[in-house]
Amino acid sequence: MMYKVLIVDDEPMIREGLRTIVDWETEGFEIVDTASNGKEGLEKFGQIEPDLTIVDIRMPGMTGLDLIERVRKDNSSAHFLILSGYAEFDYAKRAIVSGVSGYLLKPVDEEELLDELRRVRELLQREQEARSARIEQESALPKAQIVEELLFEDEPLGEEQRAKLAGALGLSAPAYRIALLDAHGGIETESRQHAVFRQRLKESFEERGGDVLFSAGSHIGLLLVRRSHVEGGETLRSQLAEAAGDLEFHAACGPTVERLTDIASSFREAEQLLHARFFFESGSLIDRAAYEERFAAGDARGTDDEAEDGPQLGDKLYYALDIRSRDAVDKVLAELERTAVSRRMDEGAVRGEYSRTLSLALGKLSSSASSAAELAQNYHSLLLSDVNQAQSYGMLKRQVGDRLGELIDRFGGANKDTVLKQMIDFIRRNYSENLKLEVLAEMFGYNSGYLGKLFKNYTGEYFNAFVDKVRVDKAKELLGQGLKVHQVAARVGYSNADYFHSKFRKYVGTSPSAYRNEMHGEQQSGEQ
Repeated sequence: MMYKVLIVDDEPMIREGLRTIVDWETEGFEIVDTASNGKEGLEKFGQIEPDLTIVDIRMPGMTGLDLIERVRKDNSSAHFLILSGYAEFDYAKRAIVSGVSGYLLKPVDEEELLDELRRVRELLQREQEARSARIEQESALPKAQIVEELLFEDEPLGEEQRAKLAGALGLSAPAYRIALLDAHGGIETESRQHAVFRQRLKESFEERGGDVLFSAGSHIGLLLVRRSHVEGGETLRSQLAEAAGDLEFHAACGPTVERLTDIASSFREAEQLLHARFFFESGSLIDRAAYEERFAAGDARGTDDEAEDGPQLGDKLYYALDIRSRDAVDKVLAELERTAVSRRMDEGAVRGEYSRTLSLALGKLSSSASSAAELAQNYHSLLLSDVNQAQSYGMLKRQVGDRLGELIDRFGGANKDTVLKQMIDFIRRNYSENLKLEVLAEMFGYNSGYLGKLFKNYTGEYFNAFVDKVRVDKAKELLGQGLKVHQVAARVGYSNADYFHSKFRKYVGTSPSAYRNEMHGEQQSGEQ
């Protein structure tokens, strides 16, 4: 066979000269391409996968040694001959460390090049013989080990090598696919349960069905040998469930392929799909169709991101808990789920999003002056434990929902006053927040326009005017304590001091600073 050669040199005369200096074919080599710089050489190396690369050590941009070091990250067995018009020792040292096969000075001497080519050819022949011997030995290996060789070989296998390994399996079918299983049980019995599970899989799939059971890191792998491209997923899921018994598991299936040499692509997709197992209940079989169906609703709806000045989910959950409304809590949790699904979050991101939302809501409750503060603080740690320990998203959602419902019951449940009385109490407790009628209407389950009319009839004030009056009353109290105007404005919920000034004058008839001075004057005269 002819060994492929790639020449990388920034001098055209050198590239062309090397083509003619020796009879390459006689020596068992064929120059398949050349490159004029290191970057181009790296690209062509990936395309050609040459047996030998002859590369100039000094080139503008990416040097020859840079190219070699980049290749070495993915290919430890590639062979290189270094060309250089410079004999610096430090370059030679780097070349030796990089594992080059030879080092030649320009102008290249014909005899020296021939000597190096013959030496490299012997190395390549020995490596080829060793690979062939290994593949022959592997033909006698257990089928599981051959599948693992096909999927997890440290060094990339050529098409011919993959074909030999596939042939060693002795399988012949129109379709193949990979299934990966993640199983988990109780800590004390998990090892025994796993052993029983593997034995049942071996009996059901390998001994009866001709499939191949293998190991894939912490997962169990199955090479499924199929008589047809069409396979009933429910049948496979039932077989797996029967083998699992009481052991909880998730399974993911890659697409079918026609050739055994292509099973790595099926394995890669199965591996990707298994990463989404947190969103599926125990016992699920995840294929591409199931994955897309699970996330389709979120994709269609979009992320529904809140406007920048709107309340975040943590604030909404705080409102829902503060008004003791289970329905409002359920709405926030549903919105949290839509966010997780639409963004296709992985397990860690989902747990993080839930933890942040709960921490913000429970943190605000814990710091409030209400009687619920201590109870909220205790439930904070319980909820975070639920989030971190849940085995699936469904379990997480149920546990968090149940825990928050329990918390509302401990608060005393929804009080028996009217919705309007609850709204008024809520405003008086949270006047410093960015309160909006639309948000409260959503929390209480009303149309905002209708709730606004009810509120006006009940209080005699429009919602925004009522909020302003509550804030101004609190501002009068704080000004009487001697706080500065800008401090009071921020404390009662006005980020703009001028806007606060106009609202205060509207309802009190004087400016905040004048009111503050008047109150202090009265206090001083009362003290005399």
